Amino acid sequence: MAAGRPRSLLLGCGSSASRATAAAAASLSPLPLQASRRRAAAAGPVRAASTASSAATTAKPLPTPTSPPDWTVRMLYDGECALCMKEVNFLMKRDSAAPRRRIDFVDIASDGYRADQNVGIDFETAMAKIHAIRPNGEVLTGIAVFRALYEAVGLGWVYSVTSSPPVERVANAVYDFWAKYRTRVTGREDMAEIFEARRRRLQAAEGGEDLLGSECRVDGSGCGADATTEASK
Repeated sequence: MAAGRPRSLLLGCGSSASRATAAAAASLSPLPLQASRRRAAAAGPVRAASTASSAATTAKPLPTPTSPPDWTVRMLYDGECALCMKEVNFLMKRDSAAPRRRIDFVDIASDGYRADQNVGIDFETAMAKIHAIRPNGEVLTGIAVFRALYEAVGLGWVYSVTSSPPVERVANAVYDFWAKYRTRVTGREDMAEIFEARRRRLQAAEGGEDLLGSECRVDGSGCGADATTEASK
């Protein structure tokens, strides 16, 4: 595909929006625009990776007013979704060609993914529906994510029509249907099986303890205080 031709798939890594992140997002202060520009000017051009293998898989802490970011939106994507990765790679290529990095790519499928570095968005929530995060902690989901990403790489017109509430509702309905069945469509296990496999893998890596401290079993156990109690048995 030519670099200049947008590939809009209405796909993503991800179904129901997480409202639990609102409190975490509210505690983060917006970044002064002038401070961000001074930082960018001093640092010079920063380019994102152009392939999935070189994408950042562990998110850096969200910036503070004293540490402006070099990105405008963080994309949480499922690196094990082959169809999703076609769009991710397209965005990476566009972003890497820009004078300054705009998108921070974070692979939620990586065992190093941490909810506490992404305003509390855990693996299950990120897998259910695509999420993005602004430097000030604002969380985007669904079609709003694609609109922000394409604006970041200079192709805002691709999703501009979804700025209309009626159009956005229809687009989100289509996306939600895709997100619900995307693992089956792409030949993977059901979401529940993926969650359980990840939980077991992380526990094995840590000698029986949850690596993230926020991974839950399919039946809802093993979360928070329950995980601590079970690990001590």
